[in-house]
Amino acid sequence: MTIEMRGRGLLWVFAFAVSLAAVALGTFAWVDGGRRPVRDIVMPVAVPELPK
Repeated sequence: MTIEMRGRGLLWVFAFAVSLAAVALGTFAWVDGGRRPVRDIVMPVAVPELPK
């Protein structure tokens, strides 16, 4: 086995692991996505006063 073949194999394993993680994250987000209703975010914001 040459170094080039080993590197190519590791690249395929890495690509498979990343795609599997992306699918797992997407599945979790899809299943968990509708549990909380959408609500407004209300926060006081400090606004500097204009000079007179």
